[in-house]
Amino acid sequence: MLFNEKVTLGIIQEVGDQEVILSVQGEKVIVSLSEEEAKELHQYVQVQENWLVPIHTDTHELFLEYEDPWNEEDMEELMEISRSHEVNEDE
Repeated sequence: MLFNEKVTLGIIQEVGDQEVILSVQGEKVIVSLSEEEAKELHQYVQVQENWLVPIHTDTHELFLEYEDPWNEEDMEELMEISRSHEVNEDE
């Protein structure tokens, strides 16, 4: 998702069963959620481990796209770099 002038990051202040309260550009915004959207938001917060969510400033649509969190230590590219440094240090 590309950010533009209509999409910004909102700070989650409170999450309820059917709504979320955000601070968007310094203003309090209350977004009503369906049951499915509320579940998605709860999952988003757990996976992202932060309280920021992209939101459309006009429609107040939340963009809850997320991927599983990644760990740098598990990334193959970084493991290879680490191994090559260890080999060079041993020489």
